[in-house]
Amino acid sequence: MSRKMVAILLSIVFTTSVLGGCGSKGSDSTSTAPAPAEEEVTTEQPQAEESTNVEAKAGDSATGKTELADADFDTNYTPKQESYEIYCTYKNIHSWYDAIKCGIDAAVEDFAQKGVTVKYEWYGPAEPDAVDQVNSIETARGQGYDLIAVDVNQPETTAKAINEAVAAGVKAATFASSDIDNCDRAFFVGNTDNYGDGCALAKAVCEKMNGEGKIAILSGTMGAASHEERLKGFYDTIAEYPNIEVVDEQRDNDAVEKAISITESWLQAYPDLGGILCNNMSNPVGACQAVKDAGKAGEIVIGGMDHDLRTLEYLKDGTLYVAQVQNCYDMGYKLIYNAVKSIDGESVEDSTNVGSTSVYAEEADKYIEMLYGE
Repeated sequence: MSRKMVAILLSIVFTTSVLGGCGSKGSDSTSTAPAPAEEEVTTEQPQAEESTNVEAKAGDSATGKTELADADFDTNYTPKQESYEIYCTYKNIHSWYDAIKCGIDAAVEDFAQKGVTVKYEWYGPAEPDAVDQVNSIETARGQGYDLIAVDVNQPETTAKAINEAVAAGVKAATFASSDIDNCDRAFFVGNTDNYGDGCALAKAVCEKMNGEGKIAILSGTMGAASHEERLKGFYDTIAEYPNIEVVDEQRDNDAVEKAISITESWLQAYPDLGGILCNNMSNPVGACQAVKDAGKAGEIVIGGMDHDLRTLEYLKDGTLYVAQVQNCYDMGYKLIYNAVKSIDGESVEDSTNVGSTSVYAEEADKYIEMLYGE
């Protein structure tokens, strides 16, 4: 039985079940498993903190708040089937994924306008968990999905699960921030230059610090490939500035409260701290809040990732110096488009890079309007 879609509003909290935003109609359901395509499932499933089964119907339309950054992307493909079933599993519930889901919903709606039904399951645990991701892939491969899309948690553990799914006759793809080398996935859609993002952020912050002073690094989740690549970019770039000293590096495990606590401890330990580099979406929020609460906004140069509304507000008021914003909407849209083509047996680009943009205070309002409609 079909379900109407819900719109997912790009939230400012680290949950992703907020109504509004991306424009299609429907209902979300929280379950203990990836939901079956049409038949009943008897296999015991891993506990899901968010599991959304979504279907678009002809006549639904996107809000138009966000458009593809890649204006040249060809959206004229005519699917060979009347319906498709796609399972998407991502690292953890986090507002960063809301923008990806908006792109997914827009692609689903565009196919609906062609009379084609695309159903997808959207699953993420409360916290990053490599074992949970493997379990969810193993469960999904027996439920009749045409393709399993994975935002890779840990490449070593996930690659085996993907290969086993493909061997069982289910296509697989990777998306978002991490790909896997030497596995049987059909394609990847995401940001392929996390290292470059780290270099860009570090250079911007080091230059703003006039090439001297003390800097601290907030990192995210241990083993998350995108975080590790950005971290390497930080260190390699800072090495080009001999008068800048890295006084500490700590991980917040994608938790804003922990980022706040770590930053507060730095402000006590290093009263002359000149900069903070943040390599995921949550830690610039925590770093900026702690710095602003301490009355040091604008005194410490902060650079961080992505488009949390709070991050953009801190960018606007000068607490954050620079944000490296990934084109998440394109990730979601191109994931669905390439998935449909791949299921149809058509060739798609092996690795699609959606890129990112360095955003400064003067552009904050533009991004807030584009992503949040405010």
